Amino acid sequence: MRQLIFIGLVLLLPVAVTGQSIASVTFLPQTFFVGDMVEARVVVRTGENLNLAVQDSLPVTDWVTVHSVTIVQRADGFEVRIVFQPFFIGTRQLPAINLGPIEIAEVSAFVSSALDGEGELRPIRDQVILPGTRLFIGVIMLAIVGIPVVIAVTRTWTRRTVQSVVQWYHDRRPYRRLQRAVRSIQAELEDLDEKSFYIRLIDEARIFLESQYHEPFVAATTGEVAQLLTKTPLEEKTRSALLLMFRQSDLVKFAHATGEREQWQEHLEQLRQLGSERKKDTTDVGA
Repeated sequence: MRQLIFIGLVLLLPVAVTGQSIASVTFLPQTFFVGDMVEARVVVRTGENLNLAVQDSLPVTDWVTVHSVTIVQRADGFEVRIVFQPFFIGTRQLPAINLGPIEIAEVSAFVSSALDGEGELRPIRDQVILPGTRLFIGVIMLAIVGIPVVIAVTRTWTRRTVQSVVQWYHDRRPYRRLQRAVRSIQAELEDLDEKSFYIRLIDEARIFLESQYHEPFVAATTGEVAQLLTKTPLEEKTRSALLLMFRQSDLVKFAHATGEREQWQEHLEQLRQLGSERKKDTTDVGA
């Protein structure tokens, strides 16, 4: 940018009243542009005692606005301080300032141009993007590229996890049903006769064993149940207790045998324990 420094010492023609002349003109700031607030300090030397006064109305033009005029007395004359705002480029004379006995006129001011070179306008610049725009665009692009990659990498793992959860829930269903049945029988125990108790007890045991080990326990006789139990991963102690429970049920239902209430509780606890065990091996079940 072309920097033009106005020296501020401008020699002007003598003012209208003889014996007075403008000694110097200084601009603050020295370099100014359109719209800047500028102060011109005009020093006038005179040996006369003049009764100076600033007029009520300041000069008005389209190319400069005079905001204020102040008179400062000096030993060798006086200083006029003119605050103005220019709206032109180049050199022009400020409007004449009437101070009564004299008039301050022909004060030239040079307004600098903000343009470089020979005054040609610069080309239009690209639009300035907001802070963080590049980061935001980068995150969006990363998401567009990264999300499909993450889905592709984790798809197999996700599918296996979901299948495992579903399978675990399915495998636990017989245990949950059996435990609910045991609690129901326990709650109604005082109202059940021996035959009704064993019918419900054995029915729940058959349903659980068949759903858990995929063998036809529901339609099997007690002898066939003994054979089917050998195909399950249940411990020998558990198989023996179940088989005794089935045989006691047959005696009650078909031979009208009776037992003690304590034995009911033992068989009910055996069924509860059956529902609390975990299936040890399902790979060879039904083979």
